[in-house]
Amino acid sequence: MPRTVDMPKKLMELIGAVEELPTLPDIVLRISRMTVSPQTNAADIGRLISNDPALSSKVLRLVNSAYYGFPRKIASVTKAIVLLGFNKVKNMAISASVADLFSGAVTEGFSFKQYWHHAVAAAIAGELLAKRLAPQRADDAFVGGLLSEIGKVMVVSLAPDIYAQVLREARTESNDLRSAETRALGSDFCANGAMLAETWQFPDSLVRVIRHFRDPDQCREDRPLLDLVHVASALAWALGHPGAAETLVPTLRGSAFRNLKVTESLLAEVGAEFMRQWALAGALLEMAQ
Repeated sequence: MPRTVDMPKKLMELIGAVEELPTLPDIVLRISRMTVSPQTNAADIGRLISNDPALSSKVLRLVNSAYYGFPRKIASVTKAIVLLGFNKVKNMAISASVADLFSGAVTEGFSFKQYWHHAVAAAIAGELLAKRLAPQRADDAFVGGLLSEIGKVMVVSLAPDIYAQVLREARTESNDLRSAETRALGSDFCANGAMLAETWQFPDSLVRVIRHFRDPDQCREDRPLLDLVHVASALAWALGHPGAAETLVPTLRGSAFRNLKVTESLLAEVGAEFMRQWALAGALLEMAQ
């Protein structure tokens, strides 16, 4: 059963007493649970995904894209899991499902394409950083970057007119989107995204990353992952993929860079690798269309 999560009263009132938040397909939740079970094997998850033809097709399209660069076509989801691992295929399922769920979200001043490009950029940057600094967190850093700003698109999908007004106020006043959101909605996109991730039964570590990635010093738990996603988001901005509907560059927390021991040479190396990966990421980016 989904966890019960309180929606801020002001947000609830402005949306118009929405009874349910956007929901992911049940299959994605089942995949997430299975990937952490020691009893699960590749065939189990492969069968589950294969029973959903649309999801199976999208996963195989990603697996066979230039981004992964396999020399031969991968014909089955089970084979993809054997080659890439449970978590990478789970992240593909999450990516496809989130893009499907929110691709129609539109309002004045908000572009889903820009939102998705930043999400993919932060995901790629997070994975590349983690591979060098904390290899065991690479898959977590990918999905953390991908979902870090999901609170924006959630409100656009639920209350587009209200969010358009929030964006107008942010542009005409301080250009500080989070402050404008808090004034109008009672909470900002970080808190709203964490609330959504919690209702989706995502791991507590991912909920904390979404809530605190802009201000990692506010959370003592999961600090390495928080720092990775904070730096990854900053890299996405620096490499030309800013957060959707924002013009004010987020404050960088020096503690995140110090904790990870990030150097200029490392950033240059990751930036160069990012550009190579980005050029191959067409299948991921096309999900926004």
